[in-house]
Amino acid sequence: MGIVLDTGSSESTLDDKGRVNIPVSFREHFHGELVITRGDKPSAMILTPQVWERFKQSEENSDVLSHEQREAFKSKYLSQVKVVELDNAGRIAIPPIIRKYAKLTRNCIVIRDKDRLLIWDSDEYDAYLEEINPIAQAAMNILGSHDIFRAKQG
Repeated sequence: MGIVLDTGSSESTLDDKGRVNIPVSFREHFHGELVITRGDKPSAMILTPQVWERFKQSEENSDVLSHEQREAFKSKYLSQVKVVELDNAGRIAIPPIIRKYAKLTRNCIVIRDKDRLLIWDSDEYDAYLEEINPIAQAAMNILGSHDIFRAKQG
């Protein structure tokens, strides 16, 4: 039995028809009809129909959002949604409006974060990683101080 990862990333490319290849290792979970919308940062976010329903219901059933927050959430995420499907070659067509928002050019990175895929432009993702590097390093220092890399003594 091998390790099963629910996170990871892979380089990909956006072809002339606006399609991005989804890594084979991600296709077991992400197949058939999928939902695509904007990600938090300039990226495309792909969800399974079940996760999309939970995502949508979180807004509909929330009593903690202000009217302004609810409208902003709907405008950014719900109004841009499209149904897409992996083609026989394992590609997803990214709608033009989402490609524009995500600033997707030729080189992309596909990131699996549990029940969602994020598709970033490679240069945008590199810039984002530089931006968050101090925060990530501080988190690693905190976690590392708890000996996460040392085997437990039994």
